[in-house]
Amino acid sequence: MQPIVFSDFNPAQNALEESLFHTANGYLGVRACPEEGAPAGVPSIRGAYINAFYDIKPIRYGEKLYGFPETQQGIVNLTDVQNVRLYLEDEAFEPLKTGEVLAARRTLDMERGIVTRFIHWRSPGGREVEVTVRRMASLAQRELFIMHYTVKAVNFAGRVRLVSREEGAVTNFADPDDPRVAGEALQHLRVEEVRPLPAGGLIRSRTIASGLDLAVAVGYTPPASFTLGVQAQPTALEAVMEGSLWQGQSLTMVKHCVFADSRRHGDPAGAALRILAEASARPVLHYESLQKEMLAAFWRRSRVVVGGDDALQSSLDFSLYSLYCSVGRDAVSSMAAKGLSGEGYEGHFFWDTEIYVFPFFLLTDPALARGLLDYRHTILPAAREHARLMGHPTGALYPWRTISGSECSGYFPSGSAQYHLSGDVAHAFLQYYYATGDLQYMAERGGEALVETARLFLDAGHWHEGAFRIGAVTGPDEYSCVVDNNFYTNAGAQETMRGAAMMTRRLREAGLAGQLLAATGVTQEELAAFERAADAMYLPYDEKLGIHAQDDGFLKLAPLDLAAIPRENFPLLLHYHPLWLYRHQVCKQADTVLAHFLYEDLADEGIMRRSYDYYERCTTHDSSLSTCVFAIMAARLGDLGKAVDYFRQSATLDLDDAHGNTKDGIHTANMGGTWLAITAGFGGLRVKPDGLHLHPRLPDAWRAYSFPLTWRGSELRVHATPAGCRVELLAGDEQSIWVYGQPVRAALGQAAELPIPQ
Repeated sequence: MQPIVFSDFNPAQNALEESLFHTANGYLGVRACPEEGAPAGVPSIRGAYINAFYDIKPIRYGEKLYGFPETQQGIVNLTDVQNVRLYLEDEAFEPLKTGEVLAARRTLDMERGIVTRFIHWRSPGGREVEVTVRRMASLAQRELFIMHYTVKAVNFAGRVRLVSREEGAVTNFADPDDPRVAGEALQHLRVEEVRPLPAGGLIRSRTIASGLDLAVAVGYTPPASFTLGVQAQPTALEAVMEGSLWQGQSLTMVKHCVFADSRRHGDPAGAALRILAEASARPVLHYESLQKEMLAAFWRRSRVVVGGDDALQSSLDFSLYSLYCSVGRDAVSSMAAKGLSGEGYEGHFFWDTEIYVFPFFLLTDPALARGLLDYRHTILPAAREHARLMGHPTGALYPWRTISGSECSGYFPSGSAQYHLSGDVAHAFLQYYYATGDLQYMAERGGEALVETARLFLDAGHWHEGAFRIGAVTGPDEYSCVVDNNFYTNAGAQETMRGAAMMTRRLREAGLAGQLLAATGVTQEELAAFERAADAMYLPYDEKLGIHAQDDGFLKLAPLDLAAIPRENFPLLLHYHPLWLYRHQVCKQADTVLAHFLYEDLADEGIMRRSYDYYERCTTHDSSLSTCVFAIMAARLGDLGKAVDYFRQSATLDLDDAHGNTKDGIHTANMGGTWLAITAGFGGLRVKPDGLHLHPRLPDAWRAYSFPLTWRGSELRVHATPAGCRVELLAGDEQSIWVYGQPVRAALGQAAELPIPQ
């Protein structure tokens, strides 16, 4: 596997590289900020984050109406542990400001989980030094971040001083002109204690509004023969290491940093000091070895291989690695829109997780997928409260963006009106059941979520002219807001209500319905009402065009010539008033096209094709969630050349910074969509009530591709070559799956192979 390497020294893209080369483990994320700091004029967003560790801030309105959220949560920038200043005699190492950079390189080793920064620098005084910094967020010990700082004297000998600082007085990043990040820079941590230790120290802080505690413990292993002194300051710790370096000699300082928060630890300070003591007592190779083992297991379960395109392969590897390092691994966290790489969307969890990210984990690591569902079950009480606030006496309405469970969007037309969230969550629970057969989990958690979301849709809708309709909602396309009968939303509501009735029946038949009935009190009359509404669900369709309308009014709006809009005016949301967008046939992202992927049995291929062609002409792809869906459906419809083009756009979005905002963090949902484009698009993968379905197609541009799957506890690998589709059972029990509509038995040592249909 090839590492990701940037070897051009370009200070202008520093903030971008901070995102791309961040280190994370699902709990903790640290941006790849220059240890010596970034001078004025060099973009930098200095940050580190804990998944779902948040503060609360007020939402300010010019005019506030009933039910508008009064506060929102936002991810907190943590105590800064990245500061290391190097002095060669009296000269400071400042490659972004002075001197001459002779060579520079950043490397992400995705097999070892280590990021390396290398700089060969000549000071204004002529001293040459090579600095190599290795960083790792431990997958084995989630609270642990390790930094190796190595200095090599190239052409001089003399005194060297390292000054490392942990700063507790930090603020969050803000950009008042970009709605995708916070609009106001705030300090969310108040330092409560700075405690020096003989070889490190502890900083305890508390969030100002949410009252969450953070403890950061740091331990140093200084270079051999160097002195070490640690000093406490009002909001910071500073360690000074001094010694001599001969020409050609190297020295290394190791810094162990432990972050512990009160959402996971009853005593964060005690936990941080204990973990630090354990980590410091072990050689760093111990954690590096564990990291390599865990990543080897991950790649065995997850790696997609495309033959004939090395650049595309690297982008795929980067996407899947980033997903693994970003996903929450406990019931209080999920997958933020930017993972743990930046502050874009303020660390919020969206519907993106269930639709774009969840399928990857469901079919590669079901335990992690179950953890994502655990989070949604944990915030189910808050979803019930949100439904009551929105006027529903029953049911659960999941918020559009949240951390702790309450709605964080102050703009309800493209926020709270996205009722499809509840359908997306229900879809994930149903997909989990179909893929695992885990009826016990559905009895304990999934069934309750299904019943409550079904209740929400039943109350949100109404009967008119013999059909069940849902008014005043917003679908995934945020350029069309507060519409009647959004096709995507109604299709999801239909599946949710049918799924709730089906699951309740199965639990009763298995004698496992006790917990569900106690939690919800669902009655036979309610279940029958769910099914009646689902059977009569209104799905807007235009007879003249032969397509499903995005909603009741979309096809009546004024068309918009996207080609006539200057390229610098994209994304449109940054250059046009929302009402102007709402009055035109323009889509920010796939909406009806996405519905045809998720709920493909609702339309025949002719309708899908006509819908695809129609909506493609009016979709801007301003959302990173869009091109992957168009790739999936282009492959589904047999247009493999177009599918490859869309897939490439999706796969390279962050490494190419195609949307111009990767500096604020990577696009995790798009990365999940990239995996879906291969597996569900070219591979034709669908998880249905009757099992796993595959329909692989091979583009002319590729020699072959393959991907692993975990299905019912067994490990499979699917290969697509010019000779056909081959399914191997790598481990576990024999499995029966569907390939090209035919039942196939996958057994050890007996690869099932079928020719690709023409």
